[in-house]
Amino acid sequence: MLHLVQSREGLAKCKAFVQSGDDVVFIGDGVICSEQFSDCRVFIQTDDAMRCGVPIGDESKYCDMAELVELVALHDQSVSWS
Repeated sequence: MLHLVQSREGLAKCKAFVQSGDDVVFIGDGVICSEQFSDCRVFIQTDDAMRCGVPIGDESKYCDMAELVELVALHDQSVSWS
């Protein structure tokens, strides 16, 4: 499953449902509260990170809009947390 986290409140909701093997993408204002999940791939949307002044580091995978579209197409199910 693909989880799209858009806020700090969304992150709290997401944590209750994320499972091993899921993908988590922090988008919009959610990039400010991004964190790692064990047993999940975590991505941060690049344009949103730059817009919010989030430093781009090596600890997370950043994705541009084309890569985000690929992630959405890869998953049969996705949920947006705001």
